[in-house]
Amino acid sequence: MKLNITTLQNIALAIVCLWIMSPPLILIPAVRVLALLAIILWAVLEILRPNSIFLRPTWPVLGALLYIAYDLMLWFEPGDWDLLSHIQLYILLTLLIVYESRRNDPKSLAPVFWTMMLTLPIWWISTLRGFDTFGSHAARIVVRSSEEATELMQQGVGGYSLIYSTLVMVPILVVMIFRWRQFDMSSAPRFLRAFPRLFRLLPPVMLALSGILVLRAGFTIAVIVMAATLVVSVMYLRPHSGFLFMGPLIALFLVVVGQLFLSEIIEFLIPITEGTSFVHKLRDLQMSLYVGDSTGSVADRTERYSRSINSFLHNPIFGVMGDQGVGNHSAYLDNFAQRGLFFGALYMGLMLYLPIRMLRRLPGMLSMTGGVLTVMILFPLLNSVTMAVGVVLFIMYPAACAITKEFETKRKRRRPAASAPGLVSPA
Repeated sequence: MKLNITTLQNIALAIVCLWIMSPPLILIPAVRVLALLAIILWAVLEILRPNSIFLRPTWPVLGALLYIAYDLMLWFEPGDWDLLSHIQLYILLTLLIVYESRRNDPKSLAPVFWTMMLTLPIWWISTLRGFDTFGSHAARIVVRSSEEATELMQQGVGGYSLIYSTLVMVPILVVMIFRWRQFDMSSAPRFLRAFPRLFRLLPPVMLALSGILVLRAGFTIAVIVMAATLVVSVMYLRPHSGFLFMGPLIALFLVVVGQLFLSEIIEFLIPITEGTSFVHKLRDLQMSLYVGDSTGSVADRTERYSRSINSFLHNPIFGVMGDQGVGNHSAYLDNFAQRGLFFGALYMGLMLYLPIRMLRRLPGMLSMTGGVLTVMILFPLLNSVTMAVGVVLFIMYPAACAITKEFETKRKRRRPAASAPGLVSPA
């Protein structure tokens, strides 16, 4: 392994990603300090790099820096604005900047990709074991700040961030299972390549674990988003122009059928989900249909969405400039409500930028790119986004795209143009 700036940056980035995704490590003060130093080291090395993204920033980099600067300004305004709750957002956008620094050579992120591929199953398994020991509600307890949550995380139980970041992994794993030959696995560690049959079992085992993890966690929206993502990923395994129109039509058909037979579907699912956290939400939904209004958890989520929408409509230009009066259950709606039209649209653009970029760049990998785009449309619309999503979206996803043969073919075709004056050469 050659010790150069890229290698040192990858080591620093791997430390940060391991800290973010590892439930026990995220609690240890010394590891937090190490992760902070790793981020600072990455930035210093990026400044020293010949083609530094800070010397020739792209619009996502400028947008992310502008967003962070504006968010910090709001902290100095009087009102309800907790800086600590926004640190995860800053780290998320920092990971976007990391990707932009490698946008011409995302394959250089492959060492970090494989590090996470080998470590994520550890935390998925430890979380599943935690469900067996403490019950499926353990993932919800971890979200709260309490001694019980701390004890669970120390034993490797992940919560909201680990569960929802798994959703972005689903399209990547689906394509790795069914289009294995489309990937150039030379970037993988030698010990994996030494046992090709066992190596090939890694993606299906991870997909099975991720599916069990999401189901056992009991997050209804996570199950819905995973189901939608699986449908898109499998449907587009054989990309065809006609499929682009079939997807929305199938979705519309399912929505119409679901509306017509929703009561029957709920009655069918309630006995199946008996004994799980899903049954309570299904009964809330059933009662909502019966009384003609939202009740229970359905009512709570509907009220939170409405709160953010109303806050935005009352303050469309600048938003409420704080956390007060916001539902805190939809990243997109909350950003429009908190920061107004411009910064709400900027946040949405930053979250959707990379999936759309890869969708246009790799039309032959529609299963993976379309699947990730589906997640990043539905997930932030229906829930909050944490920094763990950034690890998969901005680091693992572009690396997975870069090791496909289609990406390499397109890069070779564009190589003559990359040396033209005014263009940034690959890192």
